[in-house]
Amino acid sequence: MDEGLLLLRLLIGSALLAHAAQKSLGWFQGQGLNIMSGIFESLGLRPGRVMVRMASVTEALAGLSLLLGLFLPLGAAAAAGTMTVAGAVSQLKAGSFWNARGGGEYPYVLAVTATGLAFTGAGAFSADALLAERFPGLAPLLGGTTAGTAAVLLAAAAALVFLTLVRRRTAESPTA
Repeated sequence: MDEGLLLLRLLIGSALLAHAAQKSLGWFQGQGLNIMSGIFESLGLRPGRVMVRMASVTEALAGLSLLLGLFLPLGAAAAAGTMTVAGAVSQLKAGSFWNARGGGEYPYVLAVTATGLAFTGAGAFSADALLAERFPGLAPLLGGTTAGTAAVLLAAAAALVFLTLVRRRTAESPTA
């Protein structure tokens, strides 16, 4: 079981780090900060440059949290919130759920997988396991039903704030 959790953490964490680098640095065939700023603006995420940086930093920190298994429920909440916004904005723009049509399917998969990890915990091969061994009182905060539920609620609240902002700014836009 711990090996499977490690594989999931490595995959999702690496994907989030790559997404952050694509947006902000143009690495991994990404478009970089300048182009992504315009794209974010067109999606109602304004100011675009600030929003790209915020998304990139959040994805990078979430990715590192998942890779290391360090404070995993917080990293999972950050990943889920960011990916929920990415999925919803993509879906609204494309008019389709499906990734093949430009929808939010893939970001939603990342969001749900990340929150699933908050419920299971990071597993034995993680910084959280070391923390729980050294400080047993922390164990309930590092995975399980309470930590997973908290991660889902935190992600939902964060996503709701940004999606409300997108909706409001899209409605105010003269091209909407």
